[in-house]
Amino acid sequence: MNPPEDSSKVTTEDYIGFMKEYGIEFEGRILPEKWGEYTAMFEDIRRIGELGPKEFIEMFHPDDKYLDEKRIKASELVNEAWNCLKNMDSEYGWRKEVEFTAFERFDSEVVCHVCLYRRWKPKFEAKPIDRVEAERLQKRRGRRHLCTCTLLQRAGPNVDSQYSRMFAREIDKHMDHEDLPEHLKKRLRRRPDRVIGLGATHTLRHYLPNLRTKYCPFRSANVIYPFIVIEAKTAESKDASFGSILRQTAFVTRTCLRLQQNLQEDTGIPHQCIVWSFAIIGEEWRLYAAVPDGSKVQIFDIWHGSVLFPEGSLQLLLIIDYLCDWASDIYRMSIIKCITGGGPNTLNSRLSPSGTDISSLAGDSELIALRAMSLPSRSSLAPELSNGDMDGLASSSSSQFPEVELLVQINSSALLNRPDTYSWQRWATAEQNPWPWVQKATIRHSSRVELRSLQVTMPEEIHLLRACLESWFPGLSVKDAAKKVLISLQDDNLAVTTSVNATYWQNDRSKESILEVRALVYFRSRLSSEEWHIKRQVLSILCSEKAIEAISHIANLSFSIRRSFNGRDRSQCEKFLRAINSLNLVGGTRSASLALGKSQLSLQVVTDSAGSPIFEWGKFTPQRDDGVTGDEFCGILSRTLNEPQKYVPDLLTPYVKNKSFMYTIPIDSDCRGSPVTAFELLPFRTKGILVKNSKTTSAKSIRNFCFLITDENVQFDDEARLGQLLEETYKAGELFAMVKANETYDQADRTFIRKWIRILKGQLPQDTLVE
Repeated sequence: MNPPEDSSKVTTEDYIGFMKEYGIEFEGRILPEKWGEYTAMFEDIRRIGELGPKEFIEMFHPDDKYLDEKRIKASELVNEAWNCLKNMDSEYGWRKEVEFTAFERFDSEVVCHVCLYRRWKPKFEAKPIDRVEAERLQKRRGRRHLCTCTLLQRAGPNVDSQYSRMFAREIDKHMDHEDLPEHLKKRLRRRPDRVIGLGATHTLRHYLPNLRTKYCPFRSANVIYPFIVIEAKTAESKDASFGSILRQTAFVTRTCLRLQQNLQEDTGIPHQCIVWSFAIIGEEWRLYAAVPDGSKVQIFDIWHGSVLFPEGSLQLLLIIDYLCDWASDIYRMSIIKCITGGGPNTLNSRLSPSGTDISSLAGDSELIALRAMSLPSRSSLAPELSNGDMDGLASSSSSQFPEVELLVQINSSALLNRPDTYSWQRWATAEQNPWPWVQKATIRHSSRVELRSLQVTMPEEIHLLRACLESWFPGLSVKDAAKKVLISLQDDNLAVTTSVNATYWQNDRSKESILEVRALVYFRSRLSSEEWHIKRQVLSILCSEKAIEAISHIANLSFSIRRSFNGRDRSQCEKFLRAINSLNLVGGTRSASLALGKSQLSLQVVTDSAGSPIFEWGKFTPQRDDGVTGDEFCGILSRTLNEPQKYVPDLLTPYVKNKSFMYTIPIDSDCRGSPVTAFELLPFRTKGILVKNSKTTSAKSIRNFCFLITDENVQFDDEARLGQLLEETYKAGELFAMVKANETYDQADRTFIRKWIRILKGQLPQDTLVE
């Protein structure tokens, strides 16, 4: 670090005084009780710092590439250090031969620009302090693959692109200190040897102008939220001491830390603020960690080592690997959550998928260089591309992302929030009624429905499609998964070509347009034995022509898809919307029939009586058995809706929408639903059906029987009427089971039902025991 340029020299006493004034404290002792939330990271580094070459070798198979790489690199580092020492090299010589070699991880690709897989995986991996985030990251790390490309394969285009680098650094540049008066800034005006931070990717540049706080202490603004400070001196330097380096870098470290603190305070989103500092004197290295302590800065001494010896060089390389892993998988993700607003879906609906830049927590194809930083290409009617062109689908930074409105809609607030006029929710939970029979059975109406919608706009970028397919089909290779999807997209029994309303976002501007897509729309309905209400799920997969080309490229198959019968037509958008939502108002007997039959439907194009094509729900009947099966569609719905944190990588959140509705279908609304020809109806003979839960469970909250009313005019406050209907249902034999096809009602079941009937009809007291 060059000396201050102000005429008034800053003495050691001055530094000490300034540090006390601004609360910068150094703790040289190893005191884990003071480490707080940083304990796990510091202990990881301490363990690495106690590792010897022999112990390290025993941790690997003899042929492990990572082991070979580290042993070779550590040996090179030792040789370079000895050469510098023998030659009494200058500070620049030491830095060039030793420091630059040690920090190569931060100057190279994290993900191969050819295969999009990780270039390396550290032996020691950092973990988030949040347990849930740690589990999510661990699962995603388990799905990653390592690059197997040769040096010759990687020596292609983009290998030297600045956008391939996740991190950036400034060397020997003036830093503008944060939260200091001008006169002190001038006195402390120095140029740190090296500062490492996040690279200014497209996503970061998109959001940074909206921040109210600074994000870079340098004029060029290329290093975003720096987190590593490096200061080196030669052993021959007359003022060379670790104490002097600590004092000289104290305010550099504080400034980097304050940028993170200011971001956290401004956004209100939790972030683990920390800055790492390397102090180097010749062959001796020390690592410090600066963390906030209220308004103060606490600096801890974490590791010492000498690169003249194999153990010191090896430890240094492993620590730098650990910090690079932490920076890419944890620190970077945390910063992006802060600047984009955080939340379970880090990127909200206004963010274009340049946000795939947050992919550090994704699967194999995450930290993609240039392609991850670009917006997906547009064009639903793009010309056919060659295989070579397909690899560059996302290379255009000026392209736009189509955001498709949510197709499944329950618009009426009266429908969602209508009062329980008919008391249909009277026995929704056992806690609402103390009578013994309510602990064993319940009464529900088939017009009370939970609707859950999952909508996926398939990305047009190869690496994002890979991540999507890996998430959907965890047991298949990406190529086999792509084949399945492509086969189903070409199946006219399962998919339709239509137009949808889309909003194209670029920066802060939006443009309404019509997008032609191939749509796979899948519907399923069932009666839940846990809550005893009808659950419906709709999966809509929308593919532009360019997305289909990308899927075809991954699958290595040609494709032929029927074009829209009306082209890009706004009226067709409305027809498509009406068709998808036509099941929303199906209630009563048809609702129960859909649920008890565990119906699987797909949206299809059929011909009406006049010979015109129309959209209509039909039975799920694939033309081929090697496409996406009904069970696989169910799996996609179940995993994505129930465990989105696990199965929706953060880089895919802009492409995935889901919404849930719980509503009551009003009387006489069923006639406005989908036509009866769309599905088969079960021939119920009474105004209700009795359903038995065949699942073996010890949960007290799950009741054994449900009397499901199908008549829209039955009110639940007339218990005698309900008892009469239950008796009619029982005598007519309208008895069903949830699990076993040949389930029978045994004598105990029938005894309970007869007693239940008498209780409802008022022939037995409500508190009659039913066991």
